[in-house]
Amino acid sequence: MGLSVKVDSATSVAGKTIALVVAYAGVGDKIGVAEGAAAGSIELDAGPDGKLEGLATVCKFVASLASEPVRGQLAGTSPEDEAMISEWLARAAAEYGVEGAVGDEKLAELDARLAARSFLATRGAVSLADLAAYGTTHGALCAMAREKRHALVHLTRWCDHVGAVSGGARTFGAVPFPRAEPMDLSPPVEDKKEKERAGAKKTPADATKDAAGKAVKKGAPGPAPGGDKPDAEAVAAARAAKKAAKAEKDKAKGKVPTAAMPKKEITVDVLDIKVGTITRAWEHPGADKLWVESIDVGEAKERQVVSGLRAFKTKAQMEGARVLVLCNVKKGPLRDELSEGMVMCASDEAHTQVDFVVPPAGAPNGERVRFAGFEGEPVEVLVPKKKMFEACAPKLRTNDEGVACYDGVPFMTSAGPCASALKQAFIK
Repeated sequence: MGLSVKVDSATSVAGKTIALVVAYAGVGDKIGVAEGAAAGSIELDAGPDGKLEGLATVCKFVASLASEPVRGQLAGTSPEDEAMISEWLARAAAEYGVEGAVGDEKLAELDARLAARSFLATRGAVSLADLAAYGTTHGALCAMAREKRHALVHLTRWCDHVGAVSGGARTFGAVPFPRAEPMDLSPPVEDKKEKERAGAKKTPADATKDAAGKAVKKGAPGPAPGGDKPDAEAVAAARAAKKAAKAEKDKAKGKVPTAAMPKKEITVDVLDIKVGTITRAWEHPGADKLWVESIDVGEAKERQVVSGLRAFKTKAQMEGARVLVLCNVKKGPLRDELSEGMVMCASDEAHTQVDFVVPPAGAPNGERVRFAGFEGEPVEVLVPKKKMFEACAPKLRTNDEGVACYDGVPFMTSAGPCASALKQAFIK
């Protein structure tokens, strides 16, 4: 680690904000954060680039050390985005500052800016402007009186989202606001004990018995005159009446008809995607388009995975590659070789270009990839008949910067987002 940003304290606004930018950019192995600067100041001796000072300047330098997709996301890929990010970086430094004291009127202006936006400067994802403004306004927002904070709904929503997506909430803390409990959509449970207490079925008081000894309700349709079968219209009417009576009874008990129960939507949190490293790769003995890999995903034993990447990756490119592995696919033989997972790759629509989705430097093997707003736990096995992965796949794409996303939400690790060299590509 050759470079170091000096801040007044690791727990100050300046220290926590710069540490967040370094972690999100995934450059913790290239630059560190150290104490020793004057109160409220941020300094960096950048060698040939000279001494850099100030929040905006240092943030831009940190972003320049990131991989190309992450650098483009943080600093912008077009002149318009770059200009807007620079403007809001300057405002974060000048108007919000690193002292943690931001006036109510400034927070109200920021709330108005975010009324119809997910992010401060760009449309696609978190940028340097979001990270810097989040770090410098978080404390002031959380310190506001509850009534005032609740009035700034757009700022509160943005601050909570940026904290979740960037990992900042772990350092700065969660934004305090009431969170609704999830609705219980499970079907009603039948009370078996009550059913047992009711005892065996008895012949109703308003029933008689037919010639065969079976209970027949009084007034129920009997055999049609001159034939063995009951009148069809009478049977249909009796069934309709019985169904209506049951519906009324269920309604009185508060039971919801099965047809009215909404189906639970399958979302990305059912997928168990983990960071891994390919330690060894060899040609599939029975298929010239397949590699067989041994992948370290942080478990006691490495996983064997079969991938159709022979047309796109050499053995040298496979071995040592950092990848994402979908670990809860159903295990089984693929052309007689066991496969215990799936390597996540980005692909163009024609499937002529395929490349890995790569975790950022610093993300450990075995870490589960998470998605802000999708907090459920993965299922043990993705059952093929339920088509769980297929339900998620249409929303798995890289964005304009190459960042891997589910419905616009980045694949996130503790070291930052995952990305691919292929932009606007499918992920599978």
